[in-house]
Amino acid sequence: MTRYVLLTLSVPEEQFDLASGLIATYPLVGIEEGMDELTVCFEQNDWNHDWTDAIIDDLTRAGVRVTHIATGTEEDQNWNAEWEKTIDPVLVNDRIVIVPEWRADEYANVPLRLIITPKMSFGTGHHATTRMMCRLLESRVRPNDHWVDVGTGTGVLAILAVRLGAASAWGFDNSEWSVLNALENVERNGVADRVRIEQADLESAVLPPCDGLAANLYRHLVIPYAPAFVSVVRPGGPLLVSGILKYDIDEVVAPFTSIGCTVEEMEQESEWAAIAFRTPEHYES
Repeated sequence: MTRYVLLTLSVPEEQFDLASGLIATYPLVGIEEGMDELTVCFEQNDWNHDWTDAIIDDLTRAGVRVTHIATGTEEDQNWNAEWEKTIDPVLVNDRIVIVPEWRADEYANVPLRLIITPKMSFGTGHHATTRMMCRLLESRVRPNDHWVDVGTGTGVLAILAVRLGAASAWGFDNSEWSVLNALENVERNGVADRVRIEQADLESAVLPPCDGLAANLYRHLVIPYAPAFVSVVRPGGPLLVSGILKYDIDEVVAPFTSIGCTVEEMEQESEWAAIAFRTPEHYES
């Protein structure tokens, strides 16, 4: 029988969003929210005992007031079903709603209803970075565009791109769990003919030429790949990045502006930021 490791942390409720986003970089099964408390579930076979200290260090460096409560194990149960009960629709704005499959009928009249059943993958819309990226994407997709979604998670940004009129979108992620989930969401939204989802590592992925690129990652991935991202986006095209703490904005902007990008728009929500760059008219890598 599968066993799970449950890591319980004391975190102030107002910092749940920030903490959950940082913890999502680990191969977790899910996160349960309590009263100023987060319980993170891992499959025991995936668990590394060093992660308790590593996670606490990550959160502390980001300014989260965290303490370790307990680490324990529990027998198998339908964690996904339990977690799904906590997922509510997310109104990104007046036109875009991200809704789980079991609530989809309630939002049939919203112009851009994205049916995203997350299964623990990052990108449910509940995280500030996903919402901000959706808003930045909305005004930048042109008819017949081809978009790349780096670290696609649930596939939500790739799906939104084609729903906004793009001819195609390619999303990739290094997590098999995320890729399988994104494929399911692509089918649910009826865009399988225009959205391609693949499993790939950023380090080895061959980025195709595109009209726009969205990368909802983290600063340690965005910064070194700035030249690679810029090199594949059409001259003067949009390049959207997030997964960035507001304290790291200047550090993230620097490698893009140093190669000719301009900051077109920036959003901030809670501790997070999203940036829309415009690529230079002429760029040689």
